[in-house]
Amino acid sequence: MATKDHEKGLLDLLFSIEGLFLLIILAFRLGFVREISLQLSPDEAYYWDWSRELSWGYYSKPPMVAWLIAAFTRFLGVSEYAVRVPAVLCGLGFLVIFYRLTHRLFGRLPARWALFAAALVPIFTVFGLLMTIDPPLLFFWTAALYWGWLAAEKNRRFHWLSLGIFCGLGLLTKQTMLAFGFFYGLWLLAFRRELLRTPGPWLALVVALVLWAPNLYWMATHQWITLRHTEHHFREQGLNPAGPLRFLAEQAGVFTPLLFGLFLWVSLEMLRRRNWRAEPRLTYLWALSAWPYLAVLPLSFFRRVNANWPMPFFVAGLGLAAGVIFSLRGTRWPRILRGLYALGLLLAFLGTALVYQLPRFPEKFPRPLAGLLFRFYGWKELASVVRKYRRPGEVILTDNRYFASELAFYLPDHPRVYQFPVLNPPRSQYHLWGLPSHLGGRPVLWVGRHPSPPSTAFLKLTSGKIPLPGGRFLSYHIFRGTLTPSVPGP
Repeated sequence: MATKDHEKGLLDLLFSIEGLFLLIILAFRLGFVREISLQLSPDEAYYWDWSRELSWGYYSKPPMVAWLIAAFTRFLGVSEYAVRVPAVLCGLGFLVIFYRLTHRLFGRLPARWALFAAALVPIFTVFGLLMTIDPPLLFFWTAALYWGWLAAEKNRRFHWLSLGIFCGLGLLTKQTMLAFGFFYGLWLLAFRRELLRTPGPWLALVVALVLWAPNLYWMATHQWITLRHTEHHFREQGLNPAGPLRFLAEQAGVFTPLLFGLFLWVSLEMLRRRNWRAEPRLTYLWALSAWPYLAVLPLSFFRRVNANWPMPFFVAGLGLAAGVIFSLRGTRWPRILRGLYALGLLLAFLGTALVYQLPRFPEKFPRPLAGLLFRFYGWKELASVVRKYRRPGEVILTDNRYFASELAFYLPDHPRVYQFPVLNPPRSQYHLWGLPSHLGGRPVLWVGRHPSPPSTAFLKLTSGKIPLPGGRFLSYHIFRGTLTPSVPGP
């Protein structure tokens, strides 16, 4: 394989073809997020509602997503654009660090092709536009991947400290970051065992745990509710022999079949070629991509694995595929592989073009494709109906967390909307917050997905269905009544 050339600095990157490409991506995504009339998804609105009450933890996730949204909405104001800007910036940060990593490992040519692929892969594009927990996770994971390699290569305290910081920030974002620490440790144990006898890895571990500690304390004082929520993702749903095939097919769909197929080919070749396994840069990316994929695969026999769950694993996988394919010597076989990679890039570009066009012209797409957007529609219309019936001073109750977060965002005064009844054990952050005791006896507007208000004494005002893309409907029922004085407290 070709040897790597000198790593680019940030200023070198800025004044280069790759830097220009990144600036174009940033400008295009910021413009798209500002101009597109795509309402917040329920998860985005849910995390925005969290950001109004900052904490060290929340029902289902660590606090980072709420912190980022709070930082930008306080500066830019409450808007769809302000909520999504952090996703765009995290997406750019991911691309910059990914390029620096692949450039350091393999040189400029493989890094350039890897960067183009990362910018065009459809699922990476989606999470460079929508503000969920995945954009910051992708950024912190890739930063940990970069500093993890530098730490192992140079064994300097600063690099281990940086690795610990980014792992800790990742743990404050999503529990998936635990997988990075686990497989990074396995790689050290298998290929760089001598480093485990130095202080560096343990320094990184301590720093990560110190950063994560406040969230751990929050979970400990809330019956470990976040971990209990995460645990249900691993519960069996019945044996499905075709589960792994479905899982791999979905991964090929979101990463494009050719690029994902090339990653699988390189991963299998790593088993066959001893000289490849002698190269630390290849085993490093292999251990942080193929190994975690292999660990997730058995889970797909027993439950459906969401396509975004293993998304961070493909970061190293894409770098591995590009690094190997564009570093191979020879004529015929490397040329074929590079042609397949270029064709994969073309497919990724077409997929990303659909991602950009679908929310702009959903009516021009087949109903199944248009239906993918149904969660992004109907909320402004629902808020408009609620405004028509809501009286000054009325408290809004709902039976659905989607309704609670979307109404809180799209009603002009951004009221606190409460989910009722307050369940124990809780099933959302609204259940954790509960109902303030002073709501007892207050007039209430009940906006529910189901026609079942808190009391039969509530008067029905209206019901309706809001049409959504793909032939779906958003059903709602509105009642008016009064809460009894003995409502559950927070």
